[in-house]
Amino acid sequence: MIGAGLGGLSAAALLARSGLRVTVFEKGCRAGGKMNVFSATGFTWDTGPSLVTMPHVLKRLWQKLGRDLDRDLELIRLEPSCRYFWPDRHQIDEDEAFWQRPDLVRLLRHAAGIYDLSAEAFLEHRLEDWWKQLRWKNLPKLRHLPKIADRRTLAQLAAGCFTDKRLRQYLGRFATYNGSSPYRTPAAFAIIPYVQRQFGSWYVKGGLYRIAENLARICREEGVRFEFGTEISGVQPAGRGFTLATGAGTAFHCDLVICNQDVLSADARLFPPPLRRGYASQRRDLAVSGFAMLLGIRGSHPGLLHHNVFFSDDYETEFRQIFDQRTPPSPPTIYVAIDSKTEPERAPAGHENWFVLVNVPAFRNPEEGNRWERIREHYGRVILRRLTAFGVDGLETKVVERHYLSPLDFARRFNAFGGSLYGFASHGLFSAFKRPPLQSRRLPNVWFVGGSTHPGGGIPLTLLSGQIVAEQVLR
Repeated sequence: MIGAGLGGLSAAALLARSGLRVTVFEKGCRAGGKMNVFSATGFTWDTGPSLVTMPHVLKRLWQKLGRDLDRDLELIRLEPSCRYFWPDRHQIDEDEAFWQRPDLVRLLRHAAGIYDLSAEAFLEHRLEDWWKQLRWKNLPKLRHLPKIADRRTLAQLAAGCFTDKRLRQYLGRFATYNGSSPYRTPAAFAIIPYVQRQFGSWYVKGGLYRIAENLARICREEGVRFEFGTEISGVQPAGRGFTLATGAGTAFHCDLVICNQDVLSADARLFPPPLRRGYASQRRDLAVSGFAMLLGIRGSHPGLLHHNVFFSDDYETEFRQIFDQRTPPSPPTIYVAIDSKTEPERAPAGHENWFVLVNVPAFRNPEEGNRWERIREHYGRVILRRLTAFGVDGLETKVVERHYLSPLDFARRFNAFGGSLYGFASHGLFSAFKRPPLQSRRLPNVWFVGGSTHPGGGIPLTLLSGQIVAEQVLR
């Protein structure tokens, strides 16, 4: 196993429990991949995902591993799940009353059909096997196929559903859950707010990194061996198996490889040229990267919740800057997670821990990546000043701790191609069917898991990728 992200951990635990000998090689010092944690001067921040949806995926994985999720993790439902702000000081809480709006009820009814058709057939099986799940009992669900084949973008669907431009912007935001633009993402991505409404928004007591921490513990209990601080630099077919080379000059033999590294990066870096698919050279849009600030803030801000989104004035221009001009958006939409609102122990008394995230373009060349070393402090100040437009005044004077994560950091730390968080963006009607497959077509005993392959990014889908691969390997 190459990489100890969530997809790799779920596959490793399931395979080891079934009797296979599994070794995980991880370049970092701990498991989790992009799901990670950072602490300083009494503050603790999750530096990756900050929200759990579809908690039943976690529960089912724990059951397959013979464990009780409720004994290992305490999930806390957030209500409201998020507060949305606009520069004119208008705000919306994503709460029960919000979901009861007639226009949202109609949207959710539409999206429920997309989920009914795709959840089992698409999310829980290999992409090439989705049609096999359309058994007699599922045939009535085919009436929802036109919703999946809808040629409109998510933004166009929003325009047809809502007269309020704020709600159009709200729906469009869900394209960013997979690093994409609502003006290029298929309308079928309306499934995401449906999932959020249907299954809730959850926080894990102790921080979301507890998921990776507990999965790594289960792996060890099942006999998985971890080699931390060991980066695999090459995969070479050798007889009926493979040789994994490290940068330190050592080599390991294995019968089968599961790669939890970003597929685009792995294809370009790990395999001999004749065995590459050339993903890195394809002129498809890369999913967004992120510019994050981990801030220790003095004082309390009662007008904010655990999750907050501050929208830009012109959403379409923002995404044009990201995907066409490949420049950090100005002004950007700003996401702020303050989990000390739910768990005060995550910050010193009288302080809050802010995880501030802005969508920015992934980079295609080293010059674009290296510029983040020059501009990150300036761009950080731009973001903090922007928050004053929403009434969050004097923020710069309240910062007592500050750390950055830029696209360059995501590329260096996690081998994310161009710093992209999810590989290719989900642009175009058939984008979901064009994701790099779970199984290598040139090396059948090489498999891929994680957010850059099927079924997509985010905690539940990444875990599902590991489960699908484990089932296929055992089969």
